[in-house]
Amino acid sequence: MEITVRVATILLKKADPPLASTRFTLEVPEGLEVRGLIDTLSMPAKLVGSVTINKKRQPMEAVIAPGDVVAIIPAISGG
Repeated sequence: MEITVRVATILLKKADPPLASTRFTLEVPEGLEVRGLIDTLSMPAKLVGSVTINKKRQPMEAVIAPGDVVAIIPAISGG
């Protein structure tokens, strides 16, 4: 199934291999969870602050559906 992935610029170089664009389509297997997408992109999970699917925040166990737009948002620290 095909999904659209949006990644914050700061996370592009954290994937292995580094991602070339902040927005791209990706072919993934049916039933893939958000956690599986993070693994597929070889992105350190500790750097992911939250994930939205179709602009709604979702847990790592959420299942991604065909055509979904998944946004990966970095963890923010400071104070």
